Amino acid sequence: MKISLEKHTLFDGVQQVQNVVDKKNTIPVLSNILLESDVEATSIQVVATNLEVGISTVLPVTEVTEGSITIPAQKIFEILRELPEAPLTLRVEENQWITVECAKAHFKLAGLPKTDFPELPDLPTQDMIGLPQSVLKEMITRTAFAVSSDESRYALTGVLFSISHDELSMVATDGHRLAVVKKPHNLDRDEQVTEVIIPLKAITEVKKLCTTDEQISINLGESQIAFRRGETLLVSRLIDAQFPDYRQVIPSESRHIVTVDKDELTRAIRRVSLLCSDTRLIKFTVDQGVLNLSSNDPNLGEAEEVIPAQYEDEKLTIGFNARYVSDFLGVVEGEKIQIGLNDSLSPGLFTSDAEEDAGFCCVIMPMRV
Repeated sequence: MKISLEKHTLFDGVQQVQNVVDKKNTIPVLSNILLESDVEATSIQVVATNLEVGISTVLPVTEVTEGSITIPAQKIFEILRELPEAPLTLRVEENQWITVECAKAHFKLAGLPKTDFPELPDLPTQDMIGLPQSVLKEMITRTAFAVSSDESRYALTGVLFSISHDELSMVATDGHRLAVVKKPHNLDRDEQVTEVIIPLKAITEVKKLCTTDEQISINLGESQIAFRRGETLLVSRLIDAQFPDYRQVIPSESRHIVTVDKDELTRAIRRVSLLCSDTRLIKFTVDQGVLNLSSNDPNLGEAEEVIPAQYEDEKLTIGFNARYVSDFLGVVEGEKIQIGLNDSLSPGLFTSDAEEDAGFCCVIMPMRV
């Protein structure tokens, strides 16, 4: 097999798919990227998978002959990153050796045949929806930060994606905080609600595909989900587990509402958290017109800062994890945020009344102070 194309074309394709390749693999071929030619279309398909998530994309080439090969993902990425911008030729020689020539550089890599490389599944097309990439990207941004990294809580290691005839929603939780985003969206489907859990690795790669306002198509299978943007396809297994009933966690009402400037709160938390203990605890004390933030570490010292707040109710002190609050502040758009409180032992409801934040909320469990 021989492939000729511009270096940047191959680099862009490899860069797009190589992130799903696990760095440490017990199956050698899964450390590789598949290159497969399509002579009629004068193109090649580039594929990578870790058996949970797979990505493929089609690249135009100037010349191609029939064949396929798998090539070490990390090494070809590093080589392409360092090569100058120039026409590139890749050849498959005897015994699966691959030569790469670009400008005055020459490389020889050991490849593996396609034989043992897993194929990406074809999903049925009847349950397919489309939505703007910008909408999907926003929904992922506002939930992925709350996904659990605890593998023993399997259901929480992904994002719950819910589809109804008039609404899309994404939910993530690690048991300490909960992020929910809902978007109205008219879909040509019955009123039955479909809920699936998408692994964090997949949802992270989907976000990278969302670069414009053009449509991205989503195809739901029985145990898998696929996202297609142009010539690029991402297929992921779904998490087969029961997501907890998150609706019970969201406070139905808040007796105390604190309104503060987002930027002021962000900067104050950043400063006060410099003297947080390992638990990342910051005390939030609200009183007439002010929010007092304080932290202490027995080995370092203590910090305190007061910022203005719209609050005319009784004094209340509650503890929150500084990182959890900062994560919410990092993805909310509005200039003002509202913190809904009931008492020092009940979760706080973090929202913004800005139009661009409609349907988005974050629930953070309190810490003992």
